[in-house]
Amino acid sequence: SEVMFDQVLQLVKQHIGNDPKISSAIPAEHKEDVHREVANGVTDGIKNTATAGGIGGMLSSVTGGSSGGGITSGIQKAVADRLAGKFGLSSETIHAITAALPGIVEKVTGKS
Repeated sequence: SEVMFDQVLQLVKQHIGNDPKISSAIPAEHKEDVHREVANGVTDGIKNTATAGGIGGMLSSVTGGSSGGGITSGIQKAVADRLAGKFGLSSETIHAITAALPGIVEKVTGKS
Protein backbone atom coordinates (compact mmCIF):
# COMPACT_ATOMS: atom_id res chain seq x y z
CA SER A 1 0.00 0.00 0.00
CA GLU A 2 0.99 3.62 -0.44
CA VAL A 3 1.19 4.12 3.33
CA MET A 4 3.66 1.27 3.72
CA PHE A 5 5.79 2.54 0.84
CA ASP A 6 5.98 6.00 2.43
CA GLN A 7 6.91 4.48 5.77
CA VAL A 8 9.59 2.31 4.16
CA LEU A 9 10.93 5.25 2.16
CA GLN A 10 11.29 7.32 5.35
CA LEU A 11 13.16 4.45 7.03
CA VAL A 12 15.39 4.02 3.99
CA LYS A 13 16.24 7.72 4.07
CA GLN A 14 17.02 7.49 7.80
CA HIS A 15 19.10 4.32 7.62
CA ILE A 16 20.83 4.84 4.29
CA GLY A 17 20.64 8.60 3.86
CA ASN A 18 22.17 9.21 7.27
CA ASP A 19 24.97 6.67 6.82
CA PRO A 20 27.93 8.80 5.66
CA LYS A 21 29.70 5.81 4.10
CA ILE A 22 26.72 4.91 1.94
CA SER A 23 25.55 8.47 1.36
CA SER A 24 28.92 9.65 0.08
CA ALA A 25 29.06 6.70 -2.33
CA ILE A 26 25.74 7.53 -4.02
CA PRO A 27 25.99 10.30 -6.62
CA ALA A 28 23.92 13.26 -5.40
CA GLU A 29 21.66 13.30 -8.45
CA HIS A 30 20.76 9.62 -7.86
CA LYS A 31 20.09 9.68 -4.10
CA GLU A 32 16.31 10.02 -4.39
CA ASP A 33 16.13 7.33 -7.11
CA VAL A 34 18.28 4.95 -5.08
CA HIS A 35 16.14 5.49 -1.98
CA ARG A 36 12.97 4.85 -4.00
CA GLU A 37 14.45 1.75 -5.64
CA VAL A 38 15.41 0.34 -2.24
CA ALA A 39 12.02 1.21 -0.73
CA ASN A 40 10.25 -0.46 -3.68
CA GLY A 41 12.35 -3.60 -3.22
CA VAL A 42 11.57 -3.74 0.50
CA THR A 43 7.85 -3.01 0.03
CA ASP A 44 7.49 -5.61 -2.74
CA GLY A 45 9.41 -8.17 -0.69
CA ILE A 46 7.19 -7.68 2.35
CA LYS A 47 4.02 -7.78 0.23
CA ASN A 48 5.15 -10.92 -1.61
CA THR A 49 5.95 -12.64 1.66
CA ALA A 50 2.60 -11.66 3.14
CA THR A 51 0.70 -13.02 0.12
CA ALA A 52 2.89 -16.10 -0.41
CA GLY A 53 1.72 -17.75 2.81
CA GLY A 54 2.38 -21.39 1.98
CA ILE A 55 5.47 -20.66 -0.07
CA GLY A 56 6.73 -18.34 2.65
CA GLY A 57 6.30 -21.16 5.15
CA MET A 58 8.26 -23.52 2.91
CA LEU A 59 10.98 -20.92 2.41
CA SER A 60 11.30 -20.21 6.10
CA SER A 61 11.72 -23.90 6.84
CA VAL A 62 14.50 -24.05 4.24
CA THR A 63 16.19 -20.87 5.48
CA GLY A 64 16.15 -21.76 9.14
CA GLY A 65 12.85 -21.21 10.86
CA SER A 66 10.28 -18.47 10.99
CA SER A 67 12.57 -15.77 12.38
CA GLY A 68 12.06 -13.76 9.22
CA GLY A 69 15.64 -14.37 8.09
CA GLY A 70 14.31 -15.82 4.86
CA ILE A 71 12.23 -12.70 4.24
CA THR A 72 15.16 -10.37 4.76
CA SER A 73 17.66 -12.33 2.70
CA GLY A 74 15.16 -12.48 -0.16
CA ILE A 75 14.61 -8.73 0.07
CA GLN A 76 18.36 -8.10 0.24
CA LYS A 77 18.88 -10.10 -2.94
CA ALA A 78 15.98 -8.36 -4.70
CA VAL A 79 17.28 -4.92 -3.75
CA ALA A 80 20.83 -5.82 -4.80
CA ASP A 81 19.45 -7.02 -8.16
CA ARG A 82 17.48 -3.77 -8.58
CA LEU A 83 20.55 -1.65 -7.87
CA ALA A 84 23.10 -3.69 -9.83
CA GLY A 85 24.30 -1.86 -12.91
CA LYS A 86 22.22 1.22 -12.04
CA PHE A 87 23.21 4.62 -10.67
CA GLY A 88 26.94 3.84 -10.94
CA LEU A 89 26.99 2.12 -7.54
CA SER A 90 29.91 -0.12 -6.60
CA SER A 91 29.28 -3.61 -5.27
CA GLU A 92 30.62 -2.40 -1.89
CA THR A 93 28.00 0.34 -1.79
CA ILE A 94 25.23 -2.08 -2.77
CA HIS A 95 26.41 -4.46 -0.04
CA ALA A 96 26.37 -1.63 2.53
CA ILE A 97 22.83 -0.70 1.46
CA THR A 98 21.57 -4.29 1.71
CA ALA A 99 23.27 -4.64 5.12
CA ALA A 100 20.98 -1.85 6.38
CA LEU A 101 17.81 -3.65 5.23
CA PRO A 102 17.24 -6.05 8.14
CA GLY A 103 16.77 -3.07 10.49
CA ILE A 104 14.30 -1.48 8.07
CA VAL A 105 12.32 -4.70 7.54
CA GLU A 106 12.19 -5.27 11.29
CA LYS A 107 10.77 -1.78 11.90
CA VAL A 108 8.09 -2.26 9.25
CA THR A 109 7.06 -5.87 9.98
CA GLY A 110 8.02 -6.25 13.63
CA LYS A 111 10.14 -9.26 12.58
CA SER A 112 13.91 -9.40 12.46
